[in-house]
Amino acid sequence: MKVLKKIDKRNKKKPDLTVLCSYYNNENTIKKSLNSIFNQTLNNFEVIIYSDGSNDFSDKIVKKIIKNKRNVLFLKSNKNLGLTKSLNYILKFARGEFIARHDTDDISKKNRFKKQINFLKKNRDIHVLGTNAIHIFNKRKFIKMPKTNFLIKKKLPQENVIIHSSVIILKKILNKYKYNEKFLRCQDYELWLRVKGSINFCNLQEYLVIRQIRKNQFTLNDLYYSSLARFKHINFFEALIYGFKDLAYFLTKKIIF
Repeated sequence: MKVLKKIDKRNKKKPDLTVLCSYYNNENTIKKSLNSIFNQTLNNFEVIIYSDGSNDFSDKIVKKIIKNKRNVLFLKSNKNLGLTKSLNYILKFARGEFIARHDTDDISKKNRFKKQINFLKKNRDIHVLGTNAIHIFNKRKFIKMPKTNFLIKKKLPQENVIIHSSVIILKKILNKYKYNEKFLRCQDYELWLRVKGSINFCNLQEYLVIRQIRKNQFTLNDLYYSSLARFKHINFFEALIYGFKDLAYFLTKKIIF
């Protein structure tokens, strides 16, 4: 991988939060998505934007958005690495104590970062903090996640109950464990299952992320990697049962659509 372009417009003040944002050909959604980051009510944060070999008009849109910003680092790769490797790579440039995820087809509500950072500073025993989300596919659907560490860990073997694009995580935790680069999909689910015995989770009971859900979003690749994550980190028979449940869900969705 070769970085073709680097634009560092960050000031010297160390931020509380670093937002990691990697994209590949998101010209239809990236403007609205990035504006939702830069319009946040939190003041002290930086944004690392990584063009993962993007070859549509996304880069031009991004450069226009960041032209007058003073809290952004822009990097462009010569080839597409995929989300997992991209996140591990740009994590090296992060300066904040906390790391936020944001996908360029999602919208973060303007008070998302402030609410999550305030919560994490008051609750130092929490290492990963997600939120509820609004899914949009034809109509809005409100997705409510379990709140407490106990309920999240109880539910995790069955399904991913931490929405990746809603997460803020301590940088020291992400630096220590990182994403498993063998997982091209479901890299967040594999990480949560791998570290759940060592860290604490929580989900704010507020709908702070709006996600655009595509038709047939759950793919065979997702089925494979989510099952693989379970077989690596939980009881074999439980992994088998939950894998069959996911397969039944996948086939049902295929029939419906």
